[in-house]
Amino acid sequence: MNSTQLQAWWAQRAAREKTILKFAALLVAAALLWSIALAPALRTLRTFDDKHRTQETQLQAMLHLQAQAQSMQSQPHLSQAAAVQALQTSVQQVLGPKADFSNSAGNATVTLRGVSAEALAQWLASARTEAHASPVQAHLSRNGTTWSGTLQMGLPAP
Repeated sequence: MNSTQLQAWWAQRAAREKTILKFAALLVAAALLWSIALAPALRTLRTFDDKHRTQETQLQAMLHLQAQAQSMQSQPHLSQAAAVQALQTSVQQVLGPKADFSNSAGNATVTLRGVSAEALAQWLASARTEAHASPVQAHLSRNGTTWSGTLQMGLPAP
C-alpha cells in the first residue's frame, strides 16, 4: 500500500474507528517503549545496589590479597634449610601433638590427626608467612569439625 492508498483508506474510516485505531497504535507504541527502553533500565537500577556491594566486597578482598602479596615480596628470601626449620617449628607450636612433620629431598610432609579447622587455618597462614611454604598436594578428610590426612608443602627453591 502506498501513501495515497493509505490516506484514502484512512479517510473512509468512521471517526469512532479512527479513535480506536489511534488508541491501539498508541498502546502498541507504549508497550514497545516499555519493553525496549524502560523495563531494562529499571531492572538495572533495581539490581545495582546488590551488584555494587558484591563488587565492593570483591575489591576489598583483592586489595587485601595485594597487600599480602606485597608484604610477602618484601620479606627476605629464606634458604631451604631455614624454611624447613620454620615450618617444623610452626607445626610444633600451632598443631602440637596432633601433627607429624617429615622432610625428605626438599619435600615437606605434614600428617594431621584430628586438627580443628581454626588450628589448620592458623597453621597454614603461619607456614605461608614464616616459612614461605604453601600446600602443593593435600589428602584431607573431615570428621565432624576436625581434619585428618596429609599435606605436602612446597618450600622455597634453594
